[in-house]
Amino acid sequence: MAKEIEKLWSIIRPYSKRVLIAIFFSLIVSGVNGAIAWLVKPAMDYIFVEKRYELLWILPFGILGLYILRGLGSLLQAYYMQTSGFKLIRDMRVRCFETIMDLPFSTVQKWSSGEMISRVMSDIGLLSKILSDSFKTFLVQIPSLIVLMGVAIYRKWDLTLLSFVMLPIIAIVTKHMSQFLKNKRKDVQQATALLTHRMNEAIQGIKVIKIFTLELIKTKQFKTASQVHYHQNARLIRIKEGTKFLTELLSGVAVSIIIGYGGYLVVKGKMTSGDFFSVLTAIVMAFAPLKKLGKSYGTFQESVGVLERIEDFLALKPEDSGDIVAAPLKKGITFKNVTFSYPGTNELVLNGINLFIPKGKTFAIVGPSGAGKSTLVDLIPRFFDPTTGQILWDDLDLKDLDTKSLRRLIGLVTQDIVLFGDTIRENIAYGRSDATDKEIEEAARMAQAHDFIKNLPQGYDTVLDERGLNLSGGQRQRIAIARALLKDPPLLILDEATSALDTLSEQGVQEALKIAKKGRTTITIAHRLSTIQDADLIAVMDNGKIVDIGSHKELISKSSLYRDLYRQWEQ
Repeated sequence: MAKEIEKLWSIIRPYSKRVLIAIFFSLIVSGVNGAIAWLVKPAMDYIFVEKRYELLWILPFGILGLYILRGLGSLLQAYYMQTSGFKLIRDMRVRCFETIMDLPFSTVQKWSSGEMISRVMSDIGLLSKILSDSFKTFLVQIPSLIVLMGVAIYRKWDLTLLSFVMLPIIAIVTKHMSQFLKNKRKDVQQATALLTHRMNEAIQGIKVIKIFTLELIKTKQFKTASQVHYHQNARLIRIKEGTKFLTELLSGVAVSIIIGYGGYLVVKGKMTSGDFFSVLTAIVMAFAPLKKLGKSYGTFQESVGVLERIEDFLALKPEDSGDIVAAPLKKGITFKNVTFSYPGTNELVLNGINLFIPKGKTFAIVGPSGAGKSTLVDLIPRFFDPTTGQILWDDLDLKDLDTKSLRRLIGLVTQDIVLFGDTIRENIAYGRSDATDKEIEEAARMAQAHDFIKNLPQGYDTVLDERGLNLSGGQRQRIAIARALLKDPPLLILDEATSALDTLSEQGVQEALKIAKKGRTTITIAHRLSTIQDADLIAVMDNGKIVDIGSHKELISKSSLYRDLYRQWEQ
């Protein structure tokens, strides 16, 4: 328990100033609660028992004043505590997002998008209950409980102690049930992550679902995930409400004992009516915070379960990076005995790659689907690291280079175009944030994108839909090419960069790329062999190995696989 409180305090500490203000107002609330219970005796004895009715007019105004004071205290306490909770959500979500940004590409690939979204949105949203619910309840109700029980003990200590007989049972039930809640909350959050994943997967793959008429299958999967989510939540509710029922039952037993024994004492003349009602009021009022504390302890344990999930996420190992700032290539890129298997598999995707890509040359890679072409180029920006072997940037191992400085020297255009929900101008400017409007438009012209952009109602200020789906595939690809050209990198990687373009557009972009390739190292992957015939060197890959290398003319004469690929393209 102490360790759990220490964990939670570590995330609450940055908001301690606001929490202290909330504590101040919570003490006012507690004091008013005690005052209400304390004033029952003089009200009963002086006004009703001694029949001093001239004082009766004071009572409503006194009660109203106390309730106003308590209401204001509760309002201000809740405001400061809940805004602290929202600050916690804001800052924790930013931390989680920063963690995602710092993760290796290989780690991000292992996680489903639904699981990541669930951690950042759902889990952290629940974590806010630590401040807005549990911590707030502890601050208000514990002092209230102490004050109220102090009043009761002062009035009649033996009667008050009699009410404590049920407290150990309530405490034991609450503790055991709360631990169970903690574990069940983890199950609920896991079910939420799966449900989010199913929804996200269906939205992203809606074209595939429709063309293969998978609506019923995907709906069935979503229904199953929804049912699991329902069952996990239903279990959680049963535990929470069951605990609540037991607490209510035990509280009722305690109050019944007090009324029975206290009434007996009043009848026997051993206790005044004022003392009895003062004690009864204090104890009845005390059971309300006691029940709230039990509920909040359950919420606290749920939050601890959620916090453990968030901590596991935040503890993921960030991307490795060396210390040497990468400089533009002087010699070239060397692969030395490189093999690669995707994490969690033993299948070699790349096997025994020995390769030199000279600086300033256009280097093309061809081969049948699944040969390992895209995987090979993914190793250069360190999206993955080789399983064995080395990749050298000039004479330096990629692992010794600062990863961000390395990537600043690389431009990448793939067939899987990623555009963001910003303006077209901003999407192109991601290539170089300090670019002028003139430079952005020049890059768009080179990519054969300027004309269609200008014809849009908002031109370069057109806001793109999610993933740029308000543009055609060819238009999206041209914007991605413009972004890469604007970056003006020493190394340009084109992985099927013109696959979504029609023949006429491709010819224009290829002319632009010819200009862009001058003076820089370019690595091109293409199925349309017409786009790489002018490459200085062409590597032919098959089954994760480089089986031939040479110019187009050389490969036509010596490589049977290259000739087959070329004939297939011609047909």
